[in-house]
Amino acid sequence: MRKVSTLVGLTLFALAGSARAQDTAAPAGDTAAVPAADTAAPPPAAAAPAAASESKMQAGVNLLPVLLGKTKSDAGSTDMAFGYGFGLSFGYAVIPGLYVGVAPQFLFGLKPKDVPAGFTVESSKAIDLLARVAYVYTVMPKLGIYAEVLPGYSILLPPEGSKGKGFVIAGGVGAMYDVTDQVFVNLGVGYQYGLQKVDSAKSNFSFLRIAVGAGMKF
Repeated sequence: MRKVSTLVGLTLFALAGSARAQDTAAPAGDTAAVPAADTAAPPPAAAAPAAASESKMQAGVNLLPVLLGKTKSDAGSTDMAFGYGFGLSFGYAVIPGLYVGVAPQFLFGLKPKDVPAGFTVESSKAIDLLARVAYVYTVMPKLGIYAEVLPGYSILLPPEGSKGKGFVIAGGVGAMYDVTDQVFVNLGVGYQYGLQKVDSAKSNFSFLRIAVGAGMKF
C-alpha cells in the first residue's frame, strides 16, 4: 500500500513539473515580431542646378605691338620702326561662338625704320575704327581658338601736314583661355592692310598685328 502511494505521488509530481515547463516555454509557432521593412520610397534627389547660360557679351583690351610695318606711297615704300598701341573690343554672340562687334585701336610711335644720321623724325599716330566678326571654337573646357576679320576706317595723324585717311582690313587667328567663368586672356596674330591716302596721294600703311590682352564675359 505504501509503495502504491509513493508511486502515485511521484507520478503526480512529474506531471506537475511537465505542465509547468510547458507553461513557461514559448509556443513553437510564436516568433518574435520582426519590424516591417521600411518600404517608403526615398525622397527624390534634389534637382541639379540649371547650367549657367552661355555669356552673350564680351569686352576686352589688347596691347598691340606694331611689327614689320610698311608704308607705300607714289614715291615708293618705306619700312617702319617698331611701334605700339592698344585696342578695345566689344562683341555680342549672335549665335553660339559667333561674335559681332567693334574693336577700335590706337597706334603710336609710327616712323621710318632707317633715318639718315643727323636727322630726327617725329613719330605719327593712327586711329583705326574697326568692326569685328570673330568665331570662337572650344577645343577643351576653358580653352578656345578663334578667327577674326576686322574691316574699318583708318586715320593717320602725322606730326604735321595733312592727315591720311582710308579703308583698312585686318584678320587673324588666336587663342583664349578662361581664367574664371567671367575673365579670360587671349593671344592673337594677324595682318592689317591699309588703303589710306593723303589728299589724293597714296599713303598705304600695313603691319603685322599682334594682340595680347584680357577681357570679361557678361
